[in-house]
Amino acid sequence: MTELDEKSLGACGLSAEQAKIYLFLLGNGMSPAKGISLKTGIGRPLTYKILEQLTELLLVEKREDVGKVTFFRPCHPKRLKELASKRKEEMEHSSLGLQSALGLLTSQFNALQDKPNIKFFEGEEGIKHVYEDILATGRDIVIITSPIHEGRQEVLHLIKEQVKKQAEQNIKTRAITPHHEGKITAMPIDEDEKHLITRKMVPSEKLNIPAQIIVYEDKVAITNFKESLVTVLVESKYIAETFRIMFEYIWDSKE
Repeated sequence: MTELDEKSLGACGLSAEQAKIYLFLLGNGMSPAKGISLKTGIGRPLTYKILEQLTELLLVEKREDVGKVTFFRPCHPKRLKELASKRKEEMEHSSLGLQSALGLLTSQFNALQDKPNIKFFEGEEGIKHVYEDILATGRDIVIITSPIHEGRQEVLHLIKEQVKKQAEQNIKTRAITPHHEGKITAMPIDEDEKHLITRKMVPSEKLNIPAQIIVYEDKVAITNFKESLVTVLVESKYIAETFRIMFEYIWDSKE
């Protein structure tokens, strides 16, 4: 009995244990379940179960007329050819069934791929989640800042730490920042180069938005700094592409 023999029987639909027992019987002739179990190394309860399966497949014949002990003997190997043909027919039938369902399955898969993954966060946890995700992806980002975040003292330390961590990971940032009176950024503008930030200033009356927008990879993070601190994280290739196009439009505008 060789590994190749077992693999050949496996091609007929037999399990490794079924093949092992059938090949044992072919090589040793009629045997009791106890002897089969000892010689094949397959536990006796499982041996009985497999012998019943092989009997149903007409590969093994049960003999109870020899004595008090039940013996089993192999049937002619031509039965394997019949099983192989039957399996081939079943596989062809399954293939036809799969082919007819493939269109629907593909449509469902595509719909799932196009469906945005949206997460909502309240408080600082949303900002922390987005910042950690940016560091994990390691991709460059674009951001449209909100002048209102300067009044949110509870998040300024998070922004400062994030800017430093991004620079340490060589993550480049392009930022569009509304210009307004007083302090305009969480970090001094003269440190932009050190932190790998390229910035465009725009008049605050043109872009006095209450929410900050960060686009990275296939994700868009929108954090509302006015009233409740809420972050919406949208994962969608096309939505991220849309925001990037909007960003580039503002970036390239002369004003």
